Amino acid sequence: MIKKLSTILLAACMAAPSMAQTYSSNDGGVLFAPQKGQWQVSMFFGGSSSFYNENTSYLLPNFNNHSGSIGLPNGGDPVNPGEGILVPGLGSGDLSTYLNISGLNNNNLTNIFGLEGKYFLSDCWDINMQFSMNINLTPKKDYIEGDYTVKDMIIPAQKFINAQMTNNWYVSLGSNHYFKTANPRIHPYLGASIGFQMARIETAEPYTGDFYDDGVDSNPIPDGPTDPDNPDYSGDSSVNDDEGLGNLPTQVYVSGSRAGQMFGIKAAGVAGIEYSIAPGLVLGFQFQPLAYRYDVIQICPKGFDKYNASHHNIKLFDMAMLKLGIRF
Repeated sequence: MIKKLSTILLAACMAAPSMAQTYSSNDGGVLFAPQKGQWQVSMFFGGSSSFYNENTSYLLPNFNNHSGSIGLPNGGDPVNPGEGILVPGLGSGDLSTYLNISGLNNNNLTNIFGLEGKYFLSDCWDINMQFSMNINLTPKKDYIEGDYTVKDMIIPAQKFINAQMTNNWYVSLGSNHYFKTANPRIHPYLGASIGFQMARIETAEPYTGDFYDDGVDSNPIPDGPTDPDNPDYSGDSSVNDDEGLGNLPTQVYVSGSRAGQMFGIKAAGVAGIEYSIAPGLVLGFQFQPLAYRYDVIQICPKGFDKYNASHHNIKLFDMAMLKLGIRF
């Protein structure tokens, strides 16, 4: 859908000026072409530049005091970690699935996903910067025990909610060369840009109501004689083992904080066209004919080394977008 809509809008931008005055550097004495020393601020519409999926929960380590593994969901979990046997049907991880590097087919024109500011060094050259950010914060909520002793009037328990913070941000720097055309309202350009984006997620468990399991029965049957008249008798199965650790919250032994992050470095060519709807009001279409990205995923279990996975990506005709800007 976005391909068809972009084609129609691009054709409209090219066809509409045919009804305007041509073969002139101005229209009624008003200049439409960019001039040295001018600034331009534009909003980008679409979703193709959000490199990362909004759901980054797969970056969090998943293990407890007994078992678990660290890595991507389809990376293959060992049945027996010592022998390294993989679960049947699971293969190596495909990072592009989690990076969600989107393109022409993943877009939404109702999104305003970034801003661009540019300064014209001359009538034909600009220097520009793009920026976007998304931050989500969730405060924690502790688990509260319920009371079920009175069957006809129970007090339900309240589930806990992890404290969570996610932030995605993107910044790029670039420069474009504008070409002069016979129509003063049409301004095509070519250029290049370099960009950096990072996504990070952090969670912290509150009180969850769960207790540590050390694998030892906290109420063992004593090894000594079972005759109460025997002075060595140490109790029966109802006596608690003072050395049992099952009555301590899990947070005492297993860290409740988890984190994961990813970052990408991108270099790309840029092509676009702008149409001056009115003096100082610009409608544009832009895409990247060729783009290269290097990405790294890092899953960060507390107390252990980071799990790193890298990815290379080369794309043609990426990040198609519409932009609406003002020039002053």
